[in-house]
Amino acid sequence: MRRFATFAIILGMFVFLIGANRPVEANPSAQLLTGILQKMEVAHRNLKSLRAAIVQQKVNVQIGTKDTDYGTLLYKLAVKGKGRLRIDYTKPDARTVAVIGSDFVFYQPRINQVLKTTLAQASKGRTGGYSQLVGLDGSVKSLSGSYNIDYVKDELVNGQMATQLHLVPKSGGSFASMEIWVSNQTWLPVQQKIVERNGDYTIVKLTNMEPNIAIADEDFKVKYPSSTQVIDKI
Repeated sequence: MRRFATFAIILGMFVFLIGANRPVEANPSAQLLTGILQKMEVAHRNLKSLRAAIVQQKVNVQIGTKDTDYGTLLYKLAVKGKGRLRIDYTKPDARTVAVIGSDFVFYQPRINQVLKTTLAQASKGRTGGYSQLVGLDGSVKSLSGSYNIDYVKDELVNGQMATQLHLVPKSGGSFASMEIWVSNQTWLPVQQKIVERNGDYTIVKLTNMEPNIAIADEDFKVKYPSSTQVIDKI
């Protein structure tokens, strides 16, 4: 369940980051920040698809544990209201999460079970972020007034220069703050740190990024054996 909830946070932030577009608050770095967000918005408009390796580390500061997951992420721009996103985790165990339009699928081969539901239903009792995962333009506009954003610094991330931004929700939410690092080459996010209100945090890194490659719609459909237990809430 903890990994399931963490995935909701990560996808919600991924959607927000690749389409950041909001009025900038007045501050000494306002002009610089405006330029950064404009470049991110151009990158967002030009992004039609993406494949990348993903490393996701969940740190529980309360008990001093770290859980690290490795996998591959696929994303494809919404067409006729059906945006697509899929993450195939390979380590430490195989799991697949896929979103097509408003449909959500979570497949766990280890227990031979697949959950099929909607984004709205999946968000209940979790993080509240599922309803904003797909349909990028609408979701970004709905979130645009919810965060204060500040420029932090430029530094090397995975061998390339990146700009670090600090985001704080204006009210409520399941997390206290977020740091993002945006590549100065592509102006797409390459790293995120999401800090929850209890101090726990999740770091997500994207590497080997391949934007605008050909990805078939079929690649987002989750296939599983006929013997798999299906929990269908759609």
